[in-house]
Amino acid sequence: MTTEKLTNETVIRTVSGDQHEIIRNIIKLYIPDGIECDPTYSKGVFYKGAGISQPKYKFDLFPQTGDTVLSTAEDLPLDDESLNSLMFDPPFMAGFTKPKPTGLMGKRFHGYPYVSHLWKWYDQCLVEFHRVLKKGGVLVFKCQDTVSSGKNWFSHVHIMNQALKAGFHPRDMFVLTAKARLIGANHSNQKHARKFHSYFWVFKKTKCYVDYTIDRHTEVRDPQPRKEK
Repeated sequence: MTTEKLTNETVIRTVSGDQHEIIRNIIKLYIPDGIECDPTYSKGVFYKGAGISQPKYKFDLFPQTGDTVLSTAEDLPLDDESLNSLMFDPPFMAGFTKPKPTGLMGKRFHGYPYVSHLWKWYDQCLVEFHRVLKKGGVLVFKCQDTVSSGKNWFSHVHIMNQALKAGFHPRDMFVLTAKARLIGANHSNQKHARKFHSYFWVFKKTKCYVDYTIDRHTEVRDPQPRKEK
């Protein structure tokens, strides 16, 4: 077996403007047998790229294809430790307090009333995914940070912390960049940088070999000012 030398053209990078390229690279590095389950399948856009096979199990709260089974992501009709891999592409927005979504962003993405509700659902899903994945199984979690009530909510940080608690090891992260974003009609006073990127977390159901805990008893002191000579 021969191994080709990596070059700037062939090396797999963490950043791409093509989500299908990212998914293919994740499959190449971590899921050689392909993605087995998608609990938020929707219309299956992820699998319309070349070289990406359809998952064996397709679930969605609002099925949009004939072979998609109605199910919530936090309560899948699957046995314990029955999957080798899982792709999760959940909603990332909050602030939808009306019964029917309104506005350009709301009609396209839907979402939860508050980010705290959204994050709680993420937590429940991580526990469920740990249940259905076999030891060594891989979870691919697409996410995006958001702004709600004038504050930045860094979802990718919360997801990593909760994945650690659920029993996952953060194996890798890919960043998907965008050339353009939808701008809501009521967005005229900008207070934060518009997010032109999202993430693909790659988690593995195994012991975490990196200690990410923070010692809260460690005193952080301001650096002493330099004495002038």
